[in-house]
Amino acid sequence: MKKWASAIIAATVFSTAAMANTQDYKLVTVAGYLNFYLLNLNACEDFHPAVRSAAYDAEKNLYPFLDKLSTKMDKTGSDKKMVSDIVMKRRSMLNAQIADGDFTIEHCQAIVKILNEDGLDKTLLSALD
Repeated sequence: MKKWASAIIAATVFSTAAMANTQDYKLVTVAGYLNFYLLNLNACEDFHPAVRSAAYDAEKNLYPFLDKLSTKMDKTGSDKKMVSDIVMKRRSMLNAQIADGDFTIEHCQAIVKILNEDGLDKTLLSALD
């Protein structure tokens, strides 16, 4: 009976850890997703003045999700260092894209359209609920 109880306790501990890791993974994924848009909009505002105003307006659509993400990550104790590392990698990739001349106004217009018209991925953002 002791082995059974130990097995049940171990299974519960491991499944709880797995669920926590799954939740962390989801939140980190959402953080990367939202920060992709934020970084791109900031670059659009800096490098393509023709879409600056539209990019500022589109950026406002991100803030409610970023606020929810921050609150959720604080509650769950998620790994903010991991999120920071992802953001830095994305920023580096974006800087390379800009340096290569591949950061076009069409790219910015597409980002703005997604945020203003098409909308973000609701399935992915459901991790914030």
